Amino acid sequence: MAIRYWLVVQPFDRALAMVEGGFVQAPWGALEGVEQMRVSDGVTLYCPREVNPDGEPLRSVVQAGYVLDDEPYRAGGRGSSPWRREVQWMREARPALIRPLRDLLDLTRNDKYWGERLRAGWLELSRRDFEIFEDAVRRPSPEPSALGMGLIRETGLTQSEPSGDQRDRDQGEDPYSIRF
Repeated sequence: MAIRYWLVVQPFDRALAMVEGGFVQAPWGALEGVEQMRVSDGVTLYCPREVNPDGEPLRSVVQAGYVLDDEPYRAGGRGSSPWRREVQWMREARPALIRPLRDLLDLTRNDKYWGERLRAGWLELSRRDFEIFEDAVRRPSPEPSALGMGLIRETGLTQSEPSGDQRDRDQGEDPYSIRF
């Protein structure tokens, strides 16, 4: 079966609980959203607000991950028993505002009413949109240290060594950038 990609809409406080708990659930714990997910499907969390119903607007994608289990399960005991799926979320993620991504996404491009499609609380994404969201929430790699740069040069991973030439500095080029 083909891998599919999903966007789940939750306020940030609930999204944080999902990430900490290693699961995803559709709003109100509905089965409908999570029963369509399969092992290895990609999932992103979009948070329109910090808390519902009147929290501060956030309008950000906050996490991305992959479904781990074969079937949805019911969590809890008495009272509310939401349907969930186990998810391996990224180890480190940062919220990414959706506004700068809107022109890139199939979901939002040329559709000023795209938010209406989020009312159900979940929807299927294109692989391209999922990858854009995944890249957007991924924390950037730290800058390599001087020791790390020395090791990179020793192993020959760079194609150009810094020349120290004044023209490089005048053009704003980083003489220590790695070029492949």
